[in-house]
Amino acid sequence: MSKPLYDLPLTIDPEHELRFVGPFNRPVVTIMTLRNNSSLPLVFKIKTTAPKRYCVRPNIGKILPFRTTQVEICLQPFIYDQQEKNKHKFMVQSVLAPVDADLTDLNKLWKELEPEQLMDAKLKCVFEMPSAEANAENNSGGGAIGVGSGSAGGGSVGANTSSASAEALESKPKLSSEDKPSSLPDASSDDVDTLVREVSALRETVNELRKENLHLKQDQVTRYRSSPAIKQVNEPYAPVLAEKQIPLFYIAIAIAAAILGLLMGKFFL
Repeated sequence: MSKPLYDLPLTIDPEHELRFVGPFNRPVVTIMTLRNNSSLPLVFKIKTTAPKRYCVRPNIGKILPFRTTQVEICLQPFIYDQQEKNKHKFMVQSVLAPVDADLTDLNKLWKELEPEQLMDAKLKCVFEMPSAEANAENNSGGGAIGVGSGSAGGGSVGANTSSASAEALESKPKLSSEDKPSSLPDASSDDVDTLVREVSALRETVNELRKENLHLKQDQVTRYRSSPAIKQVNEPYAPVLAEKQIPLFYIAIAIAAAILGLLMGKFFL
């Protein structure tokens, strides 16, 4: 006999499948609902076999007694291939918090736990492409992503959470066309991330080169202004002491007058 539904400390909805409805050239979100059925606080942690493909918020947390919390799982954009077999899985680990446990630092508490204390529940990921009519409705902005519910597996059966998923998506800010990552026909998600990082690095390098070029131009202008004026090639040479020098013409006249005086003195004497 299996345990009754609310005899389990943690129930998960959906129970064993997380459904993501395309198109997958944009982020796709689904909601997982966790309920604590015990009288003690419950601590949970969510792991996945493809951590680079999903964003989980929160991936670790606590649930007060007889309370419910929702976990948002966002699938990153990728090139969808129906022939490719999907092996992505999620695992929800949980444990009832000890009475004297410090719930302010959940990561520290989780490291102190023994593996034997943890309860595990596994869910597989299912990718679905909508029909032509549903796809047209989604492209027009009127569609919402629903989450199907499952049965059997390591969790428990819960109510369908499509309405909760729709409300969560409507309350979430929509991405603009610039914020949405574009799909590349021949590149994987890792290649797209690498290209984005390389483009960012090139932009930073270009900005640094522009700054260096501007500094060099400013240094050249400063050196040119501080350097002494260059003398023109065809400028006539004018010595400073030219006005104080005695012209040679007057010296020659004085010598000639002296010689003439000597000759005349000899004649008359």
